[in-house]
Amino acid sequence: MNYFIGKNQDNHAPVSNGNVLAWLQQYDKGCRPIDKISQLFFKNFDMSSSLLDYPGSYVLVKDHNEKVWYDPYGIVQAKLGQIGEIISLNSTQYLNGYGIYEVVSHKGNTVVRTKTWAPPNMNSFIRSIEIKTRRNNPSEASIYPVIHLQNIVQRINNTFISRISENQWLATTVSPSSEGITGDISKAVTGGQVTIFEHSLLPVPLVFKIPAQTISGPEYSKPVYQVFAAGTSKEEALQELEKTLALINQSEHQTLKVWQAWHNKTVEIDTLTPELEYFWRVSNTLTKMSLQKDGTPIIIGFKPYQGNVWIRDSLWITSTLALAGHLEDAVRALYATLSYLIERPDGNYYFAYNVVTRLPNEHAFENDTTGLILYGIWQVWSLVKEDTIILDLWPIINHSAEWILKNRDSSGLIFPDAGIWETFGPHLGETFEHMTWTSAISAFGLIRGAEMAEAIYENEKANQFRQGANELLLAISKHNVHNGIVTRSMETKLLDASVTLFFSEFPIFPKEWLKPTLKAIQQRLEDPFIGGIWRHESLTTEEGDLKPWTGPTFWLGEAFLINNDVNQAWKYFNHNYNNSAFCGLLPELLYSKGRPRGIGMPSYSQSGIIRSLLLYENLYDRDQS
Repeated sequence: MNYFIGKNQDNHAPVSNGNVLAWLQQYDKGCRPIDKISQLFFKNFDMSSSLLDYPGSYVLVKDHNEKVWYDPYGIVQAKLGQIGEIISLNSTQYLNGYGIYEVVSHKGNTVVRTKTWAPPNMNSFIRSIEIKTRRNNPSEASIYPVIHLQNIVQRINNTFISRISENQWLATTVSPSSEGITGDISKAVTGGQVTIFEHSLLPVPLVFKIPAQTISGPEYSKPVYQVFAAGTSKEEALQELEKTLALINQSEHQTLKVWQAWHNKTVEIDTLTPELEYFWRVSNTLTKMSLQKDGTPIIIGFKPYQGNVWIRDSLWITSTLALAGHLEDAVRALYATLSYLIERPDGNYYFAYNVVTRLPNEHAFENDTTGLILYGIWQVWSLVKEDTIILDLWPIINHSAEWILKNRDSSGLIFPDAGIWETFGPHLGETFEHMTWTSAISAFGLIRGAEMAEAIYENEKANQFRQGANELLLAISKHNVHNGIVTRSMETKLLDASVTLFFSEFPIFPKEWLKPTLKAIQQRLEDPFIGGIWRHESLTTEEGDLKPWTGPTFWLGEAFLINNDVNQAWKYFNHNYNNSAFCGLLPELLYSKGRPRGIGMPSYSQSGIIRSLLLYENLYDRDQS
């Protein structure tokens, strides 16, 4: 079920350079085919930093030999202007798997190709627009870039300036420089009378009228460049725009070159097919794109989570970067993530924060944060091999380990919580349980915490951490495992897909539990209609939970690799690949009617590609402690 980005409104293809972030879609509400920039973000990747008004930015085209406009919204009110087929989407891709997003679409005989990228080290975006004919006949055509701005506070010749807040400004223009008209879009492109009304508080559509150009044969026309530049002041936005325009003819090549240089530092996998090589590059690129300028890894793909720092997800991105060989990025991401930590009243850390306010914004209760913190720090340290990391972060390491040791009840397990799934608990009619995930990740964290303690000669602490880990594993064995099947919690024999991670990513469960657990999960968590693995058994939470999720499907495949069953592993890996978007992004899960949710989740979906391929190629080794 390959699909184009946007069939669900939570789906966006992201483009970012750390300074700015763009969302791109190929479908609008009602599944109307359209190639558009849905939103731009500066300087924090948060919904409050969105620069454009709905419906974003798109393009209209008039082939002067045709009666039909390339007009996704049916805006143009001209005689016979909308007879014919709707816009058809031909292809989407990240060029070479890197940071330039290309879309090819057509209507009738008019083919439009757009490429969108963020030039390195700048607060700007460029979108190139090129056209040709499907029949390769010569013609003449006009391009009209359309931008819906939140307001216009000033125009300087053909540059338009919008102000979002005191420190968020947007300047936009086109190259070659062309007249910009605000107001009625249909009249602007057909030459009718337009009443110009610009007000700094009101949204306004802006159309650039590019002079008609000749299309010759099968070649695309010369590109028209849309340029967006952001700044913390009007002057800064205009300076960014000027710098971007000065380098515009070399920008696409230079951007690809920078991404190529970055990817050359990635761990090499020599045996990949061309298709898997593309997925590998896209996934690594997207993981890098999730890092803001200060190194903070955030969720970049969809509302309402846009701009959130989830400790679990951020540490997953961080550790994936480290495993893929990007140690410098991983160190920055680690420190940036942990800088958000605020203690809960019980001494654990909140697990979700807003990137702008840095305040907690969680909606459930989870006790796995401390174990994940210990894992994340260890994973980066174990690859960087620099004890300064441990010395810098020892207060957090020690606090996390001590919290785990002191927050077990008479069962020997960590106090009841929501486990790995934040949408589980009393707020949804579920009672918190002694979740296997929470106690197991806590045990794994303690084991890795002991390694770090020994590295700085805190040997007594190391012994305490290891003893606590052993006690947790004994409690799991006593209460949460039945006939070799690892269950969700002490309170139920229902299953939870997250337990498979403790055979692969966090290998602490004994091998004799592997086959019974694999068999049970295949029987009870595999979707009987469309394949893939549910995250929980009989879990009643938000819409879609009893649909297959990308993460758990990768996890089960990895567990089959540990069980030396390569064919079964690739059955599940390929299920995910077959449910990808054409551009190579994977959904978080599939909702009803086959619509995917949550594109652009490098912590979850795209990291699954990276980690499963690394495990398959045996490029990293985690010995059981």
